[in-house]
Amino acid sequence: MLALVIFGILIAYLALAVYSVRATVRSARASGLSAKQRWLRGGLVALVFYLIPFWDWIPTVVAHQYYCATEAKFEVFKTIEQWKIENKSDLDRLHHDPRAKVTEVDGYERYPLNQRLVSDRIFKTPVFLTVSKRQGRIVDLKDQSQLARWVDFSSGYTPLSVGGAGAWKFWLHRDVCDRTSDGYWSNFTRLEQQVQQLGVGSK
Repeated sequence: MLALVIFGILIAYLALAVYSVRATVRSARASGLSAKQRWLRGGLVALVFYLIPFWDWIPTVVAHQYYCATEAKFEVFKTIEQWKIENKSDLDRLHHDPRAKVTEVDGYERYPLNQRLVSDRIFKTPVFLTVSKRQGRIVDLKDQSQLARWVDFSSGYTPLSVGGAGAWKFWLHRDVCDRTSDGYWSNFTRLEQQVQQLGVGSK
């Protein structure tokens, strides 16, 4: 329902913009201005109507692409197989508890994957306009070393179906940098699942 209302408003806004541009051109013609001057005035009016809702569109797209190209990543510092070899004596006592308490550590939400390894995540840190940074890491509690790290970026407001301030600017929505099945987020979640499966019988 909200989407239909917003769509109707946008259509009405477009109609008003077209009417205003035409009225400006007609007024300029009546004033005896040249064709170039008439269309210059009409173009300025059109530009104003464009910038009112869309002023942040191009900067958002450019910023999202920039951060994706320069900072987005999925890094593995130590593979699960390597970690298992180094921690053979601990494998038997590891198991994933889905009821384990989520805590906050250094601004991260910490999700226990087992008794030794945790997944730390920050889901949204604003970096520019509506562009937000999302990141996570898998940490060994024994020595605080990182097995892997993920950094990604998204932009826009909450979806139209959810509503909220700015939701009508659906054109600002940019999902994760790499949407493929082999993307940064996908690789990170697969690694989390591998860690959760560590335990009895994983030697």
